[in-house]
Amino acid sequence: MGKVPKIIIVIVISLFLVAFFLGIYITIDEKIPNNAVVVVTLEDKLCHSIHFDYICVARKTAKTMVCSEAKEKGFKLNSHCQNLGYFRGNRLFLYQYILSKFGIQYNSRWDMNGNWLW
Repeated sequence: MGKVPKIIIVIVISLFLVAFFLGIYITIDEKIPNNAVVVVTLEDKLCHSIHFDYICVARKTAKTMVCSEAKEKGFKLNSHCQNLGYFRGNRLFLYQYILSKFGIQYNSRWDMNGNWLW
């Protein structure tokens, strides 16, 4: 084997290793999908996780809708649910995020249809 093919092989392997370690180092926080079902309270115009604390919806009119519809109607995320991390998904490595764009499933809080998995 000549000198040029060896150099090309070393460069390709080096780029692969650099990309692999960058893919582990760079992380992306998963956000709530627009088709996720949330509970909204009409009196205070707040969105709650479907795993809400009872105190958040006590003596209020609650109904369910998808997150994108709730945002369009002016509902805001409940700060108590946000503090508990209900609207935050998992932290993904860069390679997991890229693979998810190709349709490969990963451990997520929501499925492809917006259903909560926990």
